Amino acid sequence: VVYKRQGLVHPSAEGPVFYKEIALLRDEMLSSDPALISVKMVRLWKEYYNTVLQYELSDWFVTTRPPMLRIVPARKAVPDDVELLPYEDLYEIMNAAKTYTVRDCCCRLQQEKCDKPLHTCIQFNERADYALMRGGGEKLSREKMFEIEAMAEDEGLVPMVANIASLEAPGYLCMCCGCCCVVIDPLKRMDKLRKEEGLAKSRFQAEVDVQECTSCGTCIKRCQFDAIKMKRVEGEKKRKATVDPELCYGCGACVLTCESEAIRLKLVRPPEHIPVEHPALIA
Repeated sequence: VVYKRQGLVHPSAEGPVFYKEIALLRDEMLSSDPALISVKMVRLWKEYYNTVLQYELSDWFVTTRPPMLRIVPARKAVPDDVELLPYEDLYEIMNAAKTYTVRDCCCRLQQEKCDKPLHTCIQFNERADYALMRGGGEKLSREKMFEIEAMAEDEGLVPMVANIASLEAPGYLCMCCGCCCVVIDPLKRMDKLRKEEGLAKSRFQAEVDVQECTSCGTCIKRCQFDAIKMKRVEGEKKRKATVDPELCYGCGACVLTCESEAIRLKLVRPPEHIPVEHPALIA
């Protein structure tokens, strides 16, 4: 029981077993009951990540074809005239779950590189039950779950789910940041996001109306993928926000705080972009 609470073992058909993957061991240990997570443990995992694990994760994520994880657009950033598919609609994803918990984000807990909220990692169904059993998750009402997700969107965190066209497969909803997330961060560092390696984009892409852009730069600070730069645009006196389509993952964080409404999400990928089957996921 102690090992389960500490994240050292997990249940299986054969009984409690030790994790074979070091990354899963990290996730479970750092998402345990906060009382069990010592400062020394966090420091050791941080040191290991910065020296070894980030490189291993970067190499591993790009081996999954198609990518195992996918960005979904912030619900409030989606244009009113666009109808989302159920498995890219955050409301549908959350509504499909029967039980839900929230726990601290083990990535931000470990890295400590930003002041974004920790208590945002939402688990569904069996994962939620497991988190409760271990004492690492807080049981949520449906209303509270929606409230946490909306708060995370407002904070500029990026929604991430399992990359499959199913409402049954996703067992979690991650709210990620580009500086701490053990998916986005190593892929950024190794310059693999530009090729869409290791992580799938949403079906959307941000675009800027340069005439409406006031050059405030808020969108640059909001972008977790470093996809927006201020550049000279012909016919404009000020530098304007410009989106790099290769680096834009269509999360919509930039759209939410653009006071001039110069940025919008544009639907650029077909429904087939989201795989119906995935070798690493079970629908």
